[in-house]
Amino acid sequence: MSVNIKIINDLKNFITESATQTELRELFTHSKTDFSRDRKLGFERLVLLLINFFRKSYSVEIAEFYNWLDIDDLIVSKSAFCQQRMKIKDLFFACLNEVLVQSFYEHYRQDIKRWNGMRVIAVDGSIINLIHYDEVINHFGTQSNKSEKKFPMGQALAAYDILNGIAIRTELYPVKISEQRMAQQWVQYYESDMLLIYDRGYPGFISFYLHQNKEQPQPFIMRCPLRFTYEIRDFVSSDNNDTIVAFRANKYSSDELYKHGFVVPFGSTINVRLIKVILDDGTIEVLATNLFNKKDYPQEIFKELYFMRWGIETSFSAIKNQLQLEAFSGQRVITIMQDFYITFFLSNLQAIIAKPCEKRIDLITSKRLHPYKINRNIAFGIMKNRIVDLFITHNPEKILLNLQELFIHHLEPVRHNRKYPHCRKNNKSRSKYEALTNYKRAI
Repeated sequence: MSVNIKIINDLKNFITESATQTELRELFTHSKTDFSRDRKLGFERLVLLLINFFRKSYSVEIAEFYNWLDIDDLIVSKSAFCQQRMKIKDLFFACLNEVLVQSFYEHYRQDIKRWNGMRVIAVDGSIINLIHYDEVINHFGTQSNKSEKKFPMGQALAAYDILNGIAIRTELYPVKISEQRMAQQWVQYYESDMLLIYDRGYPGFISFYLHQNKEQPQPFIMRCPLRFTYEIRDFVSSDNNDTIVAFRANKYSSDELYKHGFVVPFGSTINVRLIKVILDDGTIEVLATNLFNKKDYPQEIFKELYFMRWGIETSFSAIKNQLQLEAFSGQRVITIMQDFYITFFLSNLQAIIAKPCEKRIDLITSKRLHPYKINRNIAFGIMKNRIVDLFITHNPEKILLNLQELFIHHLEPVRHNRKYPHCRKNNKSRSKYEALTNYKRAI
């Protein structure tokens, strides 16, 4: 409990300093005069309003917010709210999430879950359906379907700490930008104790080289398409199940790595360990890694280790369906970016508030058939409005305890190894109004 209080205090201090320190305020606003005067909807109050699961109509959200604070006489209009929110850069909410993540790792240092001493980080992307608005289309671009109808979309990329349930890095890019290229730009930011897991679409000489040639090599596992390169094809057709292969740089790889600051002549090689994994249906998959020590990392561990990355898929599901990311609260690029960072912030905050519940849940459910976890959909609904109290109360301990008690009352079983056929959605079912899950909206 004391750890979470420290984390909340770190967040409160960051919000307060951003509102009161001139240099910080100017960094996070569009004009030096923004939020320089005392108004009904100042910087701090506006931030709390936006992070309070802002999903209903403006009038309803504003009225409920001021009613919750019991200051109905200070309520602002929709127009005033819109003008004020346009003054805050989305950078502030990206930094707010960064403060939360860093505070979590600092204060929970001894309780961070690891695999063989490493944090397991899954990196993956997801297409985000956006609002059909000229400014949005011009910034993010469109994708067309078979009927050639164009849909505005963005490309989200996230790095997710699987064992601790925290998105450590997130970004929303124009849809035409390559996932692989963006993931390569992120390699420089990862710490040496992070094991990165990638799906198909990310491997290649450039990616291998960037991970292996940091000051301390960055551990990685990448799933490779079976016909990706001749090295992969030769390995698949061979009798080897675990071997080290030299990949060669072509001209494109050499040119791209030069942009990253590396001089890699054409024909240079880099060693990568290739491992065959046999799925339950007999299908062969190939994993590439730089965990070369076969004694410490035998072939048998990689199947289960790779499939840990499924956690990022369920995280994106919660972000899109339970937190309703695509139900954007505005039609401008800045409001979309604000909502994007806020949604991941709220997902992380819920996971951190729930962390002290883990041992108690294990004790309560120890004799049940399945392990249990908190129903996050209901947990998000419980946090609505209470999150405001969390940031305005001098001592948040009572509110944190109340949230944890409510979380524990809403558990659901974790049924491992369930398999369902992939159901491809049509364009209608991709919209924010239809999410094909068992969860009903709680916010």
